[in-house]
Formats: sequence, structure tokens, C-alpha cells
Amino acid sequence: MKQKAGENIGVKILNIIPASPADRAGLQPGDRLMKVGEHPLEDILDLQFYLEDGGVELEVERDGYVQKMRLDLPLGEEPGWEVEPLKPRSCKCRCIFCFIDQLPAGLRPALYLKDEDYRFSFLFGNYLTLVGLTGRDFERIVRLRLSPLYVSIHATDPAVRGRLLGLKSAPVLPHLKKLIQAGIRIHGQIVVVPGENDGRILEKTLEELTPLYPGLASLSVVPVGLTAHRISLPTLRLLNAEEAGGTLEIVLRYQRRMLDKNGSRWVYPADELLLLTGTVFPSEEAYEDYPQIENGVGIVRWTLRRVEKALEDLPEKLNSPRKIIWVTAKSAYPILKSLTEILQRRVAGLQVEVVVAENRLLGSSVTVAGLLGGEDITKALEKHLKALPSEGISEIFLPPDCINLDGHLLDDWTVQDISQRLGMPVRVFDGDWRYMVLGENGE
Repeated sequence: MKQKAGENIGVKILNIIPASPADRAGLQPGDRLMKVGEHPLEDILDLQFYLEDGGVELEVERDGYVQKMRLDLPLGEEPGWEVEPLKPRSCKCRCIFCFIDQLPAGLRPALYLKDEDYRFSFLFGNYLTLVGLTGRDFERIVRLRLSPLYVSIHATDPAVRGRLLGLKSAPVLPHLKKLIQAGIRIHGQIVVVPGENDGRILEKTLEELTPLYPGLASLSVVPVGLTAHRISLPTLRLLNAEEAGGTLEIVLRYQRRMLDKNGSRWVYPADELLLLTGTVFPSEEAYEDYPQIENGVGIVRWTLRRVEKALEDLPEKLNSPRKIIWVTAKSAYPILKSLTEILQRRVAGLQVEVVVAENRLLGSSVTVAGLLGGEDITKALEKHLKALPSEGISEIFLPPDCINLDGHLLDDWTVQDISQRLGMPVRVFDGDWRYMVLGENGE
């Protein structure tokens, strides 16, 4: 029996894998899944949440009509369909430090997308402000158990936070409490802007957030990043060394308090704060389970630990000399330079050169490797190779976080583009230290 389709949004099927459960059920590309059992579908999250092993009844819209179909899904087997991806919801804030507003013109369109979407926060760890979420949004987050979420807090004072977000007021504590009371875990971040939310305001923010632990499971404190493309944007500046030191002192003080009280450090300074102040990086224990590593917290210590483990499995001498180049940006140079010295002392026959690429795409104030463009990397390598003999170079390694999911750098260059321009093998370092040292043969 067929009936006219209603107004449910549904999830469109783009492709069906032959001989899959979806194919056996008679589903076709172009079909729109409207319900799983009695549950209407809004997007792929509903589909994933309500789909069960064993079998379910589906309502499927085809050619304007809805029909019931049964999907038999053996335990552990995928349905075998490709469905339309989520369309991100755009951000309504006008943050005074928004990085997207600081991008130069002419980059690919996807880079200018400002998403403010709780679904992307749950799926990919994207940070959202919670501004603009409706009661229905909160209800759906709780119903689907979309936990954890990642929230840009910045300040608990509504007026201060509002000013940072480009709004009159932006309270956050009521929203955090509401989610936490419903069982949703939160990971938060505070981007510190000198003169705006540092110093006493930062202390007040931390003081008001500490009671939310363990629902607010972790918190990172990150210095603001500014590019050279801030025409017509509010006048801001970077933290200087003294301000970075004061910020670090506040964070470490609250770390000690939370560790004594709850057994967790809870709040973590970004690696950049330690680099700015010349502070020795703490042991791996200080980062617990690295809850904020994607936000630049603990990357240095994690890397150092991986090197220590790799050294245990490396030979003392290579059968034949190996010369590699390691590309990075200014911030990470001291760390990588020390690592290369350790590697070269440990493995005879290995030569590692570290090349620092200046960020001309975004400006020299941007000193993290993850924001390097392909053209800047290429120019730095060309200059290095021109000044020094390039004979015998086995490979060139790029920093892993400068490549987007689509395989492109910020300026749309690819690894293949750089390799062709230089006429040398180039690859992204994937964390395999054994390969970096030994190459394909594994010696």
C-alpha cells in the first residue's frame, strides 16, 4: 500500500552496494528513508541511532510516495548504502578573533564555511558556542545521547563572552549546566585574548567552571591566533611572553587544585603557552589521557614519547646512509631540532635536516606547522636546497597536520604538487618513526 509522502525531512540514499542488506531489501539510489520503525528521520544521526542489528521496518519515499520495506541486518554487518552527508549549520556569531574572517581571499570556498553545528561537534570534535541552539536542539542532543560535545567557552561572564563573540550578551553557564545535568559530557576551550578575557577574568571563568567537573570533563586554554589579514576587523594583539607566563601560572594553579580535589588536572595549557614562556614540557602523566590533544595540548610530549618508544626498535647503524628533510614552522623548530639530534646520535648513518617554512600565506605571526601552505613550504625547500647540496636526499617529510581531509593544504597545493615542483619524493609524516629512519626497505 502506498501513501503520499509527508513533510519529514528524511535521508536520501545516494548509492547502494550490490548484494548488500540494503540491496536485498530492494532499496535504490534516490530513495529517501523517512522512518526507522516508528522514528522519523531528520538526518544521518537519527539513522545511526535507531538502526538496530537483526532487522527493522523502514518507511521509504520513492517518486513522491511512501512505502514500507524491511531491512534485514545481520549482526555486525553494514546496511550497504551511501547516504547524503550532513549540511553544516552556519555560525551566527561575529567573533572578534574568528580565524575564518582572517583568511586571505582566493582560497577554496570550503575554508570560509563557519559551522555552528552540534552534530559536527559530536561527530568530529568541532567546537561550537551553543549560541542559537533551540529547545528542540537541546532535546535532540539529549535524546540521541550526543556526547561528548566540544564547546568554545572563552568566558563565563555573559557580557565579556558576548563581546568576544560579537554579541551583546552570550551566557554559557546555564547551557552547560543543562547539558551536563542531562548526562552530556563536555570538553571546553578558552581562547585567551589579551586585555579581554585574561588575568582576573580568566581566574573568574575557571572558578565558575570548576564545579561543573566531571560533566565538564576537560578544558584547554589556548592563546589567540592572528593572521596578517585583519583589515576592517577589531584591533587585537598576540600574548607577549609576560602575559603568556601569567596565563600559564593561573592554569597550573587550577590544575594543582583540581588534581588535589578530584584526581584530575582538568584544565590544560596549550603547548604554545609553554613554548612562548620557554617552560619545560611536563611528563606524559601530566596530560592524563590527552583529552585536548586535537586542540594543541600535549602534542609535543606525545611526540617525544613516540620517539622514545621508536628508539627501542631501531638499529644502531644503517646499512646505507639515509638523508631526509623534515619541514616545520617556527614554533616547533626547537623541539624537532632536539629530536633530530637524538635520532642522529642513536642511529649512525642517519642525517636529518630541519627546514623552517615561514608562513607568507597567513602572515609571519602564524608560526604553527598545521597552517602552512604548499607554496610557502615549496619556497622554503627550494631555498634550502639551493644553499646546500641536495645529492643523496632520500625523502622530504611534511608535518602531518598541514594536510586537510581532502588531501590538500590551505592554498590547495597537494603533496604531489610539491614533489613534482622539487623533483624529489615528498610525503606527509604519519607517525611511523621506523619508516622515517629506515625507509621502505626497513633495513
